[in-house]
Amino acid sequence: MKTGKHLAMLAVCVGVLWGSRFGPYACDTLPGFASETSSTGLAMAVNGLFLTLLLYLPVYDFISLLTYRLGWETNFNPLVVYEGEHSTKPVSPRARRALYLIDIVMVGLLLPLWTKAAYCG
Repeated sequence: MKTGKHLAMLAVCVGVLWGSRFGPYACDTLPGFASETSSTGLAMAVNGLFLTLLLYLPVYDFISLLTYRLGWETNFNPLVVYEGEHSTKPVSPRARRALYLIDIVMVGLLLPLWTKAAYCG
């Protein structure tokens, strides 16, 4: 089921990136960014990959919780996030929720960058 969760997570991330084109902004109102974020294939790939990496933890854990609640799995298996590079102690649930919040806020702020690179060229 772990591969299915990864595929579902990628599908949700692609859905978010695709759905950003219907956001409450137009191409002429998006801020002007540096030339590195203009509408090139590299800019689209880098912005999309960065947003997917930011969404990875909260979306994967949401899908894991959903599969547990629907009875498809017997226990809830979120991704393990450690406190530091050499730490063997996972972060607390409170810190995990803070990570979710930070990731989602950053995605909300960076989604216009993706939209400008992908759809406004």
